[in-house]
Amino acid sequence: MSDLVGKRLGQYQVLELIGQGGMARVYKGYQPSLQRYVAIKAIPSQADGSPDNTFAKRFTTEARVVARLTHPNIVPIHDYGEDNGWAFIVMEYISSGTLRERIAKSEAQHTRLDLPLTLELLAQAALALDCAHQNHVIHRDVKPGNMLLRTEDHLLLSDFGIAAILEANQNLTRTGASVGTPQYMAPEQGTPGGDVDARTDIYALGVVLYQCATGRLPFIADTPMGIIYKQIHEQPLRPIAIVPSLPPLVDAIILRALAKDPRARYQHAREMADELRTAAGELRTGMARAAPPTVPRDVQPPSPNAPPVIPLPPRGVPGAAGTCFRCGAANNPTNRFCTMCGYDLSGARGRGDRYLLPNGHPLRCRITLRNGPLAGHSFLLHQDTTTLGRNASNDVVIQDATISRSHARLLFHNGQWSVEDLHSSNGTWVNGTRATRPAPLMHGDELRLGDDIMLFELVG
Repeated sequence: MSDLVGKRLGQYQVLELIGQGGMARVYKGYQPSLQRYVAIKAIPSQADGSPDNTFAKRFTTEARVVARLTHPNIVPIHDYGEDNGWAFIVMEYISSGTLRERIAKSEAQHTRLDLPLTLELLAQAALALDCAHQNHVIHRDVKPGNMLLRTEDHLLLSDFGIAAILEANQNLTRTGASVGTPQYMAPEQGTPGGDVDARTDIYALGVVLYQCATGRLPFIADTPMGIIYKQIHEQPLRPIAIVPSLPPLVDAIILRALAKDPRARYQHAREMADELRTAAGELRTGMARAAPPTVPRDVQPPSPNAPPVIPLPPRGVPGAAGTCFRCGAANNPTNRFCTMCGYDLSGARGRGDRYLLPNGHPLRCRITLRNGPLAGHSFLLHQDTTTLGRNASNDVVIQDATISRSHARLLFHNGQWSVEDLHSSNGTWVNGTRATRPAPLMHGDELRLGDDIMLFELVG
């Protein structure tokens, strides 16, 4: 393949090659009209040798499908097209590296990745897959190299549809082009005529989790076919046998994801995301309780620019005196306000919960933060207006620089919750769509304020 550096694809200037794999090349590019850098994935449009340009047509069809995937953890696609003998997709340029690079650095230092953070990152990947699967898109090549890190704790999954484009083109696959990566391929993906579906991606995500948790891949062989054979016929060594200190729940999550029979795996990626978040929360709770009261002398203080780390407070008993209704923290029963979130412990706000469900219970909602300084924290909210922002005057205070002083508010009216952005700098997003007016919320919706992602749930 000829090199594109220094040339143009459509309106984009190709600056440098930043990645290569299979039939595709990834370039850093520049879009003069918007004065921004982009990532360009390019594949020869005549890769299949067809005279009627079948591949380019298929590429355009698949690109349109993938471009409609809007989610906080999916790399946005800006454009796609075909020019000068190349089919290409233009994506957001992420300069902070990939999970693969983070794993490589850990291996070089003979350490393992921070497990709670890793579980949170892979939960984000699972939610990205869940969005794709609901839109009938199977990734087919889930691996650390396709997991970009926008920030330390914000993962973006990329390359949706690339493997699908290759796999759908029989001429191209007969030439030997690789569809998927053997180290992360599910048994059915390596079996001729195997039924590839959403559970195939879940298996691959299980391999990534295995690698992050143990520092090694479940299957190693001298050839790609040798690895595929093991994926189909052999059982991996249990992760907890490699790392005895691994929490049993994490071990169980990995083994379920790596089940040979797809029916024994998680049937939906969101199920796996929920369990990953549960495991991360349990780990953080245990670490907070076991943390020493003083910092050892040989440990450098955190950078003043680093986001604050807010440990989870001791949990109270629901309904018991001193237990905060909103955040669940344990307080001295004589306190008037919660020391964690400032909630009025007298329960005065609860008197406004007059909208009842058929079971006689008031309809409330809960938000659970998935990343950022409050990762793992949940807040149960009454049927009134709840403000969220960086200032202490808000009902829910999130000390993150990407959150505005008064960022957003949750509103309740006639049985329906909605979220309204308060002219924030970085926006309020619902399931990947920016809220420009009060947006109604449904159970399971994903909210993003700045870089902080949270799950919205109805509670009754």
